[in-house]
Amino acid sequence: MALRLSREEILNGGVIRTMFLLGWPMMVSSLLQTLYNLTDMFWLGRLPTEEAKIAVAAINFTWPVVFFFISFAGGLGRGGIPIISQYVGANRRDKANHYTGQIFSIVIIIAVIVGIIGAIFSYPIFELIGAKGPLLDTAATYGSIIFLGLPFMFIVMGGSGVISAEGDTITPLIISGTSVGINIILDPILIFGLLGIPRMGVFGAATATVIARIIAAVWLLHLLLKGKLRLKPTLKDFKPKWESMKFILRIGIPSSAGMSAMALGFVIIQSILAHLPNYELAIATYGVANRIVNIMFVVVNGLASSVGIMLGQALGADLIQRAKKIAQTGIFFMFYLLLGASAIIYIFREPIIAFFVPNNPDIIQSGGVFLSIVLIGIPYFGIFRIINSLLNGSGHTIQSFLFGVTRLWLLRIPLAAYFALPFGLNAGMVGVWLAMAISNMVSAGVGAIFYFKGDWKKKIIKRPKSEIPAKIS
Repeated sequence: MALRLSREEILNGGVIRTMFLLGWPMMVSSLLQTLYNLTDMFWLGRLPTEEAKIAVAAINFTWPVVFFFISFAGGLGRGGIPIISQYVGANRRDKANHYTGQIFSIVIIIAVIVGIIGAIFSYPIFELIGAKGPLLDTAATYGSIIFLGLPFMFIVMGGSGVISAEGDTITPLIISGTSVGINIILDPILIFGLLGIPRMGVFGAATATVIARIIAAVWLLHLLLKGKLRLKPTLKDFKPKWESMKFILRIGIPSSAGMSAMALGFVIIQSILAHLPNYELAIATYGVANRIVNIMFVVVNGLASSVGIMLGQALGADLIQRAKKIAQTGIFFMFYLLLGASAIIYIFREPIIAFFVPNNPDIIQSGGVFLSIVLIGIPYFGIFRIINSLLNGSGHTIQSFLFGVTRLWLLRIPLAAYFALPFGLNAGMVGVWLAMAISNMVSAGVGAIFYFKGDWKKKIIKRPKSEIPAKIS
């Protein structure tokens, strides 16, 4: 079997094997993306003490805002996946190519608008959310450059989703890996002023990131326009057409809104923790222990994304029984995979946490409590994630949006506030951990409603007129 799976392999291969073959490059890509900020923090942390403190704080301060916009771009890319995958499944390459060009056009237009607004208003944006003094100046400097690079980031993120929908998850991995490598090389050169280049500090870190993303975006567009990939849009396909764009936005906007709402929701959770009496320990515990859980989520998201691609192509090919098998296998496999992984992490929870913070017994103990509670709900999160992927993969993104909002905004955030804060049970950070576990468990039950409703079995693409039976008079 080739590294880049063909339509026939996706439609006929073993479900679990195909899940992993499609999913592992997306897992690695997700890990590589985290290296952008980690690399910046690594090198900026080696500036003189006070400058390093402000620079690292500025990056962490700007990240939630940038992540909000990244979520929007990622949502548009995810919105394009069901369209492309279903047309590929239907063997309508002309339509797949056309919508590839249209999706890129939308992403570029929106990214340019957002990037310009963000760069111009970077200072007041970060001032509004609480930055002051040197932190505000540094965050605005770093943020304005990152905002200017958003169009290139959006191209890579949206384009990776579209290319993956066709079954090629390797090319986005190669481009992402190269981009991260360029950033790692450029960071120390631009931050410290090596090889005759002036010392730029935090400005250099932002510039290195943007240069790496420009190279990735240009490379991706070159591969598309030169016909180097299996999707082969022409320049004509990139010319905006209102009917096509309206269809893409109808599918993509709920997905974008859902991802942005999720990003904002996690900011609210951190705000709740920040209002607790022992907020420093609570935030540190959440930061360390939740990262351990997020390691599992890299695998979860890769496999769930592959389920969405497989489902979309099966629906496009009118293979309903295949679609049902993909859904059922995905749900059961993910639940038991996470059940086993959660059991292992639970057994070794304190040694795992101690590996990251060996000299902080309070965090080790508190993190052990976090994992003891949160891990109970993780297998149910697997069910949530697969059903959410079924809704996205079939193009029913409004239902996916409602499903995601229910889990985070109707369950987790209200429960966290009630359990943790003085006006409720006043259980402190343990109340937040309970809210996380309960929201995952209950959302699996909510997901069953969407699953048995069965809209995910219906494709969203239109059949050619030649295939529509004539009416009998």
